[in-house]
Amino acid sequence: MVTSSSTPKVSWDYTEHASYYDKRADYSSDAIKNLLEAIGYAPSRPVADIGAGTGKLTKELLKHGLTVSSVEPNDAMRTIGIQNTKGKSATWSVGTGEATGLPTSSFYAVFFGSSFNVVDQSLALSEVSRILVPNGWFACMWNHRDLDDPIQQRMESIIKSSIPTYSYGSRREDPTNIINTSGHFSATKSIEGSFVSKMPKSDVIVAWKSHATLKRQAGSDSVFNSIIREIASYLDRLPEIIDVPYTTRIYFAQKIK
Repeated sequence: MVTSSSTPKVSWDYTEHASYYDKRADYSSDAIKNLLEAIGYAPSRPVADIGAGTGKLTKELLKHGLTVSSVEPNDAMRTIGIQNTKGKSATWSVGTGEATGLPTSSFYAVFFGSSFNVVDQSLALSEVSRILVPNGWFACMWNHRDLDDPIQQRMESIIKSSIPTYSYGSRREDPTNIINTSGHFSATKSIEGSFVSKMPKSDVIVAWKSHATLKRQAGSDSVFNSIIREIASYLDRLPEIIDVPYTTRIYFAQKIK
């Protein structure tokens, strides 16, 4: 099911990346389980997934029997997400982190999966506080590749040979300070879960094609495509299945009142 309104304007447009997004690694199931236990979840308590994309996090939440309101501003991403959660307890709608379109005081927990870095975080935290029930929970999370891994280091060097100033920006920054100083939440806590995703080389390439941060900093299609080709050439020399080490990093806090 999807409810819709006019498509909101956002600064990050994932339309051209949408078809590649499902090749990205899932979040650590152990980390998600530990988070839900820490916030005292129950299937009867509705939750929201903001910036839900193609449903990566929504699908994990559904595995725990939760009823999820998934909010995604991008039509292409949301269409795939609806298909990925068809027949499940997920309702999709159009909105952003700063203006979800969801009702006030309606959710026990609100999650941002790899999306808190592409919003105005202060405005988003105010919006989260609005839609949370008293003493509800906010959580944001990202998957970070282990950049100490030799294969990942080589791919990083390929990127930086074309973009010397390349940076992952706020998706690798600790959001604790902005959460703690927002005035809406108690002290932020964190959970981590490391895992290894065994990925066919073709999936690794497809995942890189979904990388909006890389595309932005490449500055042009020609530079971006050249980087992808060079990564593919490097991977051609490796075994068909590649171990990609990740850590899911979660930050969560309880609404003050």
